[in-house]
Amino acid sequence: MLTLSATRIPLKGLKVTARQQLAGQDMSGSSAATDQAETGDKAKVLAITGTLPFNQAPELNRIYTMAGEKEKGARKVHIIINHTADALKISQVKFQGSINAQEDAQLRQWLVTFELVEHLSVAERAEKREPAKPAAQQKASGVETPTAPPTASDDVPPETEVELTGVMAYLKQLDDALA
Repeated sequence: MLTLSATRIPLKGLKVTARQQLAGQDMSGSSAATDQAETGDKAKVLAITGTLPFNQAPELNRIYTMAGEKEKGARKVHIIINHTADALKISQVKFQGSINAQEDAQLRQWLVTFELVEHLSVAERAEKREPAKPAAQQKASGVETPTAPPTASDDVPPETEVELTGVMAYLKQLDDALA
């Protein structure tokens, strides 16, 4: 059984396949090391497959209509009722990727396939509860850039005049003359 937002999806021979990509990035470079950088868990995806008899064409149209629904410019979120979704603690989903209906004229039915992606996954909710981490300021040590203004230095308070020398003084005079 599959229900999306209180609408029963009447697919015969329903098969629900769950998958989740565990993200990681290889840190070994060209060595044989197996170090991985954790880059976060991705949302779970439910692949739905089933058949629908030709005499239930309005039901096929309804599935396609639900797949195309949008709210505030984004794909509509549906509340899902399904044993696999319940086992994986998935309560909200959105259509993702493609939806297919392949005719089987011999059996007078469509083979319908589509994917539902988890909305607000457990990992995403846990990440939102964590306090925001401030961005770390990066500085190049011992490197002086000629394009950086002298007032950008940490040892000079903001809005403080700095004595310009050499090329910077000449450029300041030229800038003032052109202004």
